[in-house]
Amino acid sequence: MKMVGIALVVVGFVGLIWGGIPYKKTENVAEFGGLKMQVTEKKQMTIAPWISGIAILAGAALIMRGGKPSS
Repeated sequence: MKMVGIALVVVGFVGLIWGGIPYKKTENVAEFGGLKMQVTEKKQMTIAPWISGIAILAGAALIMRGGKPSS
């Protein structure tokens, strides 16, 4: 659970700092015989600030809870 909490905190901070998670998408535009034309677009998956905040809080709760042994 601790690793999931850390991942949630990191994704939450990335969402707050950069406004989302950037990625690249490659598409085939045309293909003529052996010649292939591709386009690579830079895109960004936007994350709302309130979702980032919830992810940070949930991740922190999992980190705190995951570190203690159950009694």
